[in-house]
Formats: sequence, C-alpha cells, structure tokens
Amino acid sequence: MEFLIQSDRSGSYPQPSFHTAFRDGPCAGIEECLPTVGPCGPETDGGPVPDHGDFWQLRWNLTSVSSTHLHLLSTGFSRTLRFSKDVSLNDDTLSIVYRTENIGSTVQSFLYACHPLFAVSAGDLILLPAEVRELRLDYSRGNRIGGAGTAIAWPETQSGIRLDLASSPDSGTAEMFYTDRLSQGCCGIYRSATGQTLDIGFDPQRLPYLGLWLCYGGWPDGGPGPRQYAVALEPTTSGCNTLLEAQRNGSAVTLDIGETFQWEIRFRVRNSDSRPSSSPLGEVNRIYLSASRDGDPEAGGAAGD
Repeated sequence: MEFLIQSDRSGSYPQPSFHTAFRDGPCAGIEECLPTVGPCGPETDGGPVPDHGDFWQLRWNLTSVSSTHLHLLSTGFSRTLRFSKDVSLNDDTLSIVYRTENIGSTVQSFLYACHPLFAVSAGDLILLPAEVRELRLDYSRGNRIGGAGTAIAWPETQSGIRLDLASSPDSGTAEMFYTDRLSQGCCGIYRSATGQTLDIGFDPQRLPYLGLWLCYGGWPDGGPGPRQYAVALEPTTSGCNTLLEAQRNGSAVTLDIGETFQWEIRFRVRNSDSRPSSSPLGEVNRIYLSASRDGDPEAGGAAGD
C-alpha cells in the first residue's frame, strides 16, 4: 500500500531559482517547505523567497545509509540555512528527525511545513486531533466554502459538507486550512480499501499548527498537466502560508549565527479492526510522546541545542 502520491510528470524539471513554480516540479511524495510555503517578495526580512521554499528544488546529499537509516543534507540558496534529516525505520514507524542550522553571518528566520501528499480514495477518513472543532480557511477554489480567513466548522461545515471524508477525483475542488495552536501533535488518514491507518505524530511545542490541503481535482488551474488528487496533512511552525506573514505575526523561527532548531515527525502504519470515528487520536498523541521518551531525548531539541 503506497500512502504517498507519485509523480506522473515526464521530462526534465526546471532549474532551482527564485522564480521556479511548485506546480512545475514533481508535486509528489513529501516536500520540505522551508523557509516558506507561499512565495515572498523583497519586503520580507532577509529578502525574497521562492514558491514552496528552496529545498523541494534542490538535490540532497546522502551522507550515510543502512538498511534502516538515512542521513540527508542540503543547503538553501535564499537563506544561509543548512537543512538535514535523519530518516529511521523501526518496525511499523518511520521517524524523521530534522535539523536546521544558520551557517551564515547574519540572523535568519524561517517557516517550516512538512508537505506530504497522501494518496486517497473517495470515502477515506481524515483524522485530526480531538481538540480541533474549527479551521481557518486559507484558500477555497472559487470561494466554494468561503473567502480567506473564514472560520469553518470541522468535521462538517455549516452548510453540511463533510470535510473529513475524501471526495472523488472529479469533484474539482481544492481547499487549504490551518488549525489554531495545538496541544496534541497528531493526525492521520484511514484508508478504507485496506483497513489501514497512517498516524502522524509530532511535538506541538516545535510544530504547533497543522495545515490541511484537500485537493480533489481542483488544482492546478489551466495548463496541460493532470489535476492533483491528494490530501496533505502539514505539521508546521506557523499557522499561515508565507514567511512574510509569519514574521509579522511572530510565529517565524529565528536563528542567531550558528544556532540550530530541531524537531521530529513520526509516521506509523497500523491495521484498524474497524473504521475509526472522526477524531480518535488521543492514543496517537500518547504513542508519539512515549516513543519520544523511549528514544533520543534530544529528538525534539530546542533552538541552540
């Protein structure tokens, strides 16, 4: 069972630049959005930033490898940020420990969002923390359910749309949401066809917000390429789309010269005896916290550790 969508693009991809559009890339797998999601102009502290950040455009250096572990490293071009990830497989759980270091000579700030594009089928269930009762709408194609900034009830909108149920690929819809600050670092997807649940665990002290992208054939607009059919559950440092906005609302992560920031995300696949309810994720949060205590105590280390 493949939980991530794979690229159906052919031909070469554009070279890394400030002007490269995310839609022209692979649009598949797990993209690492750093130092932004949405593009930012020269008014941004530190200068402009490309669409979805630097690192989805760049090659990564594989510095160590074994049957259960990978260490990858890359350095950004819009900011003096060195970004690494340790990927470890332990039974049914994939752990990714991330580390960002300011290797430049000036203070730098960034927004980070994990951007996993998950494959879904109509009727699959999207699982958010039990505390989530409302989402802030960032984008809705054609303003189908409202304009940016609208408060939208979860899991069912005021107009009766079930957001927690995946729609069909011909729905032609696309929406982006953000939660308020979370106390539970958990979310997931239940795949009805196989009875499997993918749990995602993260430290809400490091990644206090969750972005939710629901795309059922509604993006991208125009062009000859296929429309996307995917759901993205995006643990993030900021409940907004751009580094500029994160700087203005105080949620951007700031690193002094030589300072680092570290966090972890865990993905676990499990068989489900029955279809879960819409928000059964208190257990997932406990599993993540227990695994963190049993593992590396520095896995969620603070800036400067």
